[in-house]
Amino acid sequence: MMKLIVHLLGLGLSLMLAGCEHRPLEENSDLHYVRVYLDEHIRNVHYGFYDESKKKPEYKAPTMMRITLNDPQSGTMKAETYLRNSGSDERGKYIDGHIAARPGTYNLIAYSFDTQSTHVRNKEDYYNMQVYTNPISRQLMDMLVSVRSENETTEGTGPTDWNIRYEPDHFFVTSCEQITVSDKAYTDTLYNNRGEHFQAQTTVETYYLQVNVKGIEYVKNAVSLITGMAESTLMHNQTMVSDPPASVYFNLNPGTNTARKEENMAVAYASFNTFGKLEDVEGFIEVTFEFNTIYETTQTETIRVTDMFETEQVKDKRWIIIDKVIEIIPPEGATGGMSPGVDKWENIEGNITI
Repeated sequence: MMKLIVHLLGLGLSLMLAGCEHRPLEENSDLHYVRVYLDEHIRNVHYGFYDESKKKPEYKAPTMMRITLNDPQSGTMKAETYLRNSGSDERGKYIDGHIAARPGTYNLIAYSFDTQSTHVRNKEDYYNMQVYTNPISRQLMDMLVSVRSENETTEGTGPTDWNIRYEPDHFFVTSCEQITVSDKAYTDTLYNNRGEHFQAQTTVETYYLQVNVKGIEYVKNAVSLITGMAESTLMHNQTMVSDPPASVYFNLNPGTNTARKEENMAVAYASFNTFGKLEDVEGFIEVTFEFNTIYETTQTETIRVTDMFETEQVKDKRWIIIDKVIEIIPPEGATGGMSPGVDKWENIEGNITI
């Protein structure tokens, strides 16, 4: 239902945007055609999976992009529009449209406009435009009391002063500086500095996380947090903003343990999105697992993964495979439980601020 509401809101916004475009008073000859190709070759989303049998992450390609032309010195926006037309050719999928602008030299930026969790701030300032996600809702935070209490230590980063953020949607950006807009008597085409159509890439990375779990039949749902992540990214150069660091919140899935055949051994796993792991993080990078059981109890465990980020498996493939076994302990005298082969949990979702 939440996703339907967001979709309807996005549809309503798109219908309103025609009256919201920033257009200088121009002649028809000052219209310029823009085409933006989408680089959708994303590791752990479209290729490079750790386990092909596991659930693939959700992915939504952009259907609309905002484009602005900005003063090269100040970064101030001088013109904007929204690209709504979609197409494809031998090079791939693209979004295109026209922008009106006076002759001159500009810095151009184009980015996804129809994302659910990912937002943009400083929209009229080329050099300070950032993509970010909001803190998780109070509803979700209240569910993480046990996680907070277990991570309040002086050693680890914990959930980074409770700066816990929703994971971002894949967010496509392209930028190009010192573009010359000429004074011509016809609609021309804007190209990048190589004389080609623009190509947008995602600012978001997708990691695959997995941990061994014994007693998974006692679990009804589970979530995880990972510390040491970027809260936002500067869009014009795709540089992570390091202060403040953030923790990313995401849901876990149950799965079959294909590597360890012991009885009652399964895995909890997730493909999660992040703006990236910060290079200079104070303290440790930790993953906290919180398992909610069918007995209305909660079991949490925090595992340090700092050193794993120095391995080729994480650096190149973005696979965080934790060898440790988490054993879910039912209450004394408890009986029952779902089948160890259960392959779906309900996601824990709060209201996302639009």
